[in-house]
Amino acid sequence: MATKRHKKTQKAKTENHRGCRHTVFLFVPLRAFLWPFLFLILCSSLTAAEPSVRSVNVRGLQVEGTTTITIDGDSFGHPPRFLAPISKPPRLLLPFTAKQTLKPGFTDKRAEFEVTLDDAITPGLYHLRVVTEGGASLPVVVGVDRLAQKPFGPTIEALPSALHGTVSGATVAETAFTGKANEKITIEVEAQRIGSKLRPVVHLYDAKKRQLAWAWGTPTLDGDARLEATLPTDGTYTITLHDAEYAGPAPGYFRLKVGQLLYVDQVFPPIVGKGAKRVELIGSAITRVELPTATGNVLMLEWPKERNWSGPRPWVRISSRPEFDESSEAGKVLELPAGAVGVSGKLGTPHEEDRYKVAVVPNTRVRFEVFAERIGSPVDASLVIRNEAGAVLAQAEDSPKTLDPALEYKVPDKVTSVIVGVVDASGRGGPRATYRLAINPVKGEGLGDFTLTTPVQRLTLPASGKTVVPVFADRRGYVGKIDVSADGLPAGVKLEGTIIPPDADGTLVTVTAGQIAVPGISAWKGVGSDYTADVVLKNHPLERLQPWLATELSVAGTNLKAADFTIDWKNLPADAGLSPGGKLALPITVKRLDPVAPVRFVLFTSQAPPTNLAGQPDPNSAIRVEKPVELGAKVSDSELSLLIPADLPANSYQIAVQAELLSADKTRVLATTVTPVRSFAVKLPVAIKTNVASLEAKLDGKSGAMIEVKGTVERLNGFAGDIAVSLTGVPAGVAVPAPITVKAGETTFAIKLTLPVATVPGEAKLKLSASGAPDAKQPNVRVKGREIEVVLNVIAAPPPK
Repeated sequence: MATKRHKKTQKAKTENHRGCRHTVFLFVPLRAFLWPFLFLILCSSLTAAEPSVRSVNVRGLQVEGTTTITIDGDSFGHPPRFLAPISKPPRLLLPFTAKQTLKPGFTDKRAEFEVTLDDAITPGLYHLRVVTEGGASLPVVVGVDRLAQKPFGPTIEALPSALHGTVSGATVAETAFTGKANEKITIEVEAQRIGSKLRPVVHLYDAKKRQLAWAWGTPTLDGDARLEATLPTDGTYTITLHDAEYAGPAPGYFRLKVGQLLYVDQVFPPIVGKGAKRVELIGSAITRVELPTATGNVLMLEWPKERNWSGPRPWVRISSRPEFDESSEAGKVLELPAGAVGVSGKLGTPHEEDRYKVAVVPNTRVRFEVFAERIGSPVDASLVIRNEAGAVLAQAEDSPKTLDPALEYKVPDKVTSVIVGVVDASGRGGPRATYRLAINPVKGEGLGDFTLTTPVQRLTLPASGKTVVPVFADRRGYVGKIDVSADGLPAGVKLEGTIIPPDADGTLVTVTAGQIAVPGISAWKGVGSDYTADVVLKNHPLERLQPWLATELSVAGTNLKAADFTIDWKNLPADAGLSPGGKLALPITVKRLDPVAPVRFVLFTSQAPPTNLAGQPDPNSAIRVEKPVELGAKVSDSELSLLIPADLPANSYQIAVQAELLSADKTRVLATTVTPVRSFAVKLPVAIKTNVASLEAKLDGKSGAMIEVKGTVERLNGFAGDIAVSLTGVPAGVAVPAPITVKAGETTFAIKLTLPVATVPGEAKLKLSASGAPDAKQPNVRVKGREIEVVLNVIAAPPPK
């Protein structure tokens, strides 16, 4: 009996045990099943990074057609999944209206779109961007035309078509098409014009592999290639494409266009006055077109009514100065007025010379510059300055980085006109040999205008967030203030700090936003007293071909909450300034949701990136971070140590620090935030003053004259050492006096200036400067104070009695 009860008890325990095991077995898979979704829910507050584009299978869109385009990249989001946070699907941002459909199955790294364009879209080169809830990608260039857009393959099904592919290293791409006898075919490669590094060479072969034609890159096509041929017979023809050195660098993507194509390589004249009515389109034919009403500096032209136009859209620049056309009468010299003038012409026959009689002002400087190669002309021009008798006074051939000539001419006394000749130096004259001659009186240090650049190409703003856009001015003689503004900003986006002061290199524009519902493309500009310039992306590859593309700046929102990631100054002294040759510590504090997420910093300043005499970047002359700083885990406060160059010509500079929230592997920027912009005064160690603003020197017929330039020096910001005082800007033929030293504790100086009898009478602008070595440990690092000017009036000696 006991045994039976024992067995019964054991059976019950076993069943209970099995039941327990069964329960545990069910619980473990359920937990494993739910955990990924619980993790996604916990991560739902994290922001998406800005999308990036690595490759595009088809870099073109068809007008009046549908193009399927596949884009590979990062941070495209993900399709909605069960219990996962909903990700907004990626979409394309284009500068025109288009129907787009995201095809099913997109991933975080790949998206496929069908894009349909209607007949209203004008062919040309455009920017394409991918927009997600993390912002907008950097743009890629795509060609828009009426050709069918297809990935590169072994055969072309129908003409005309545009094939898209990649060539790298020694690879040779090959395709074939069926042609008919006497059919005219144009084969054109777009590579460097759309941002590729491929140096294309294209060949055309018949069915027996005999070469019919070939072409390599030319300056007219910005390094791309085009060939035109008439097919001799019906049959199959082969096209091959390779790099010019069989060593194609990456990226080596291309568009190969085949068919009966029309194109425009030049517009003549390339720059027109405000009253101009028509221009010539020079390409597959020469066509005259009427100009629409001008609304800005650049006027985009419409293509003629024929179809299958290909390549960059033609455009013309509108000039604010008088513009003239070369006279059609052979041998006639066109007379041009004094001042800033432009004239356009053609060197229609080999070795032809066009001459212009240019009015000038005695004792001034005038810059003459020819634009030919830089506007797509095949002509190699030279420039000759002659007097009325025909004697050569000056001449120029090539300029740095171009075959186009330029020279600055000092007009002698009593000369009121010169004869300027533009010459076809290499015998390439013809109907396409166009040029433009620009004549500019030199005002002070330049031409009296300015250019504006920015390193920023996209803005990503969280709701109620802000960012900073540096805008730099290259002042070519213009000294006034510049007002920066923007067109096309999305609703609710505002700009602050838009004035570039008269003595400043640039400004840091603060951009703020509420909630950006629809991303947009903005164009910025700067307005001076009598001049307007677009703000362009520095070194944009298409600034010459399609200049408006260099002005495009995308503005998009992000799902980040501004309060989730912030940076601010921490106890930064109100009187903090920039001591040339010294250092500045910038204390900052950062707040982020994930305290272990890595953060790195980027410095923004209103100082234009300095260059050396060779035009190359000169980082040693820039306000810069002494060493990179990155926040470690659970660290919120940090300090950036700045190195201050010895030469800072402006009185103050703006500074801001941007923080970048990085992914765990530090390969992606998840979010950015920026400190308020602060203005820092330049704390110079010395200042100089003179007793008078002008001096007079009366020449003696035998001894000339001697004067003394007197003044005082002031030691500032704790400096107490010796000061060197220099005098420059003396009249021609006068020896520059050696610098003098004002010893510590002294404040006055006097510099003697000896003028010989032969000194030319008139005004001279003397420049006085003072310098010192603020750091006794670095005596060779000298800091100059601001120069001051003293006008010297030299009076001629009285005639001998």
